[in-house]
Amino acid sequence: MNSSSLFILAGALGALAALPANSQDYIGYVEQLAAQAGQQAQMHAQNAISAYRQQTGDWSTPDQQVLDYLTALSRQQNPGFYADLQRREQAFQAQQQGYVNNSNAVLDGMFNSYMDRSQQQYQGHQQYIREGIHERSLYTNGNDVYEMPYYAPGNVYEANDGSQMTQDQYGQYYQYDPNGWETEMQEYRE
Repeated sequence: MNSSSLFILAGALGALAALPANSQDYIGYVEQLAAQAGQQAQMHAQNAISAYRQQTGDWSTPDQQVLDYLTALSRQQNPGFYADLQRREQAFQAQQQGYVNNSNAVLDGMFNSYMDRSQQQYQGHQQYIREGIHERSLYTNGNDVYEMPYYAPGNVYEANDGSQMTQDQYGQYYQYDPNGWETEMQEYRE
């Protein structure tokens, strides 16, 4: 795409901002503007090639080669215009990158919020099943976490490490290591 078509496309994209709020097919509108810009650029290119041929009498050089020559000549004669065009293109690209970065940040935030809510719902569901249905809760000795019944005094439970846990008549759990050392357990909250 040459500089003149970029200039026309940039103007067409700017016109997108003026699109009525009730229009629904933004992509179709942009495609239509891009097609119109392409047609105008092609028309200007053909006019420039025809003017070159009429002024020089050169009818044998291929159109693309003539267009390349005219573009190079125009860049030589109008350095300020092309510098401004390049600056505006860079500004447009930076704006688009900012939009993409912002959109990605918003989408990441929404996704992370969804995942956090899902995890909280899952934990709430697990807690409801454990506490409401099975009448059990989580207890810790400071290092490990165990799932134990709410109230089962006198019962002895054995852990994988060989220690034993029991609950007194007041509902307090104690853990006894294989050597008989007692540790008072506390209710664990996730």
